[in-house]
Amino acid sequence: MSRIEVTDEQIREAQSGNETAMWDIVSAHDPMVKSIIQSVAPSAGREDREDMLQDGRAVLIEHIRRYDRTVNAASLTTFAYRAVRHAIAEAWLTSSSGMTIEVSAVLRVRSALAAAEGDVEAAWAELHGSSSLTRETFMAALDALSSPESLDAPMLASPKSVAQDGAGFASLRDTIADPTADITSPTERRDLARWLVTQIAPRQSYALRAYYGIQMTAVPDAEAAGHLQTTAANVRVLRKRGVDAAKTVAAAHRIVA
Repeated sequence: MSRIEVTDEQIREAQSGNETAMWDIVSAHDPMVKSIIQSVAPSAGREDREDMLQDGRAVLIEHIRRYDRTVNAASLTTFAYRAVRHAIAEAWLTSSSGMTIEVSAVLRVRSALAAAEGDVEAAWAELHGSSSLTRETFMAALDALSSPESLDAPMLASPKSVAQDGAGFASLRDTIADPTADITSPTERRDLARWLVTQIAPRQSYALRAYYGIQMTAVPDAEAAGHLQTTAANVRVLRKRGVDAAKTVAAAHRIVA
């Protein structure tokens, strides 16, 4: 992949609400996103490719808004790459097979990998012989575990607070409460919201993150629409669908959201 030239000034402008700067950065990354689509879904049709391109852009926009050069030594492209690839891979898996990844499947795969000391094929052989897990689900779970927002990824209230005092790290595993219990504390509800928006379609996730300020500064619908190259009305539709999808995920795991 050729080097993507994006300046710190462009990033600051995009983060301050300059839609032209945001779209310039997104457009500069389009070849990367399209390359990922070709790698992950070589047989995808034009319509599916367009959907995956939009999903990849939505994830990229999230990461542009969250990127902080003072905390992240990596470039913006490196910071966003794995999350974009994961979103595209999951979108293609879901659209081509109708399959979603259950948290329980990810946990089983992680446990098997640990027992096999990281040997992927040995972990698959163990799971294949002892459960109904399919190879497709196994591979999707591997991708989930390797993504920046896997079950063991750190989730922070504020990246700067970690840089200052080293506190604040919690993984998704830590933030998913007992699914049989009501979630009542503000902290638990915040962490549940953060987890749920990782489980829904990227464009729906961005519409919710942008509106409620989940791990990013809240922005009005008109600005979010500019980022997604759509209308404010469509952003509201995406947000409504995102809420419904998040509730469905919560219900599937018997979580009182």
